[in-house]
Amino acid sequence: MSKEIVFTHIERARTLYRRRGEEILFIPEMRKRLKSYDEAIENTQKRMRQAGVVKFCGLCAAKTGSCCFKEVETWYDPVLLLINYLMGVDLPHSRELRDQCLFLGNEGCRLRARYAFCLNYFCPSLKLELGSVSLHAALAAVGHELAAGWELERALSTHIFKK
Repeated sequence: MSKEIVFTHIERARTLYRRRGEEILFIPEMRKRLKSYDEAIENTQKRMRQAGVVKFCGLCAAKTGSCCFKEVETWYDPVLLLINYLMGVDLPHSRELRDQCLFLGNEGCRLRARYAFCLNYFCPSLKLELGSVSLHAALAAVGHELAAGWELERALSTHIFKK
């Protein structure tokens, strides 16, 4: 069932992108919000690399499967997936890693704009590895990313679904 849901959401996002993507990218407010969100994502990724999160999570995913379990993909809605299309991400049509989230690839998450859980979850082992200073720095960056993403999602939803 999860496979059906995620592919339905991807198809809805793809359809929205084909029908409205060019129009959305033409709106100055949307371009501004996309740029702000993209910069926040880049800052989060930089902090995660510096803190060692990316390396730690990559090793975990290779050994035990990680927190990127299959059902996570069902949490992604068409608007968040549309944002990925607007950011130039080509959404996957198949899994790279068996029994894992559709969006998890051999080199990490294949999405640019990610669900809050995917950014906020730090397992107990990772928390110990990071220590409080690095953990707080990473979470601060995540907070800025989530706020910028929320602003964009709100603006998009208002624009796409206005009557």
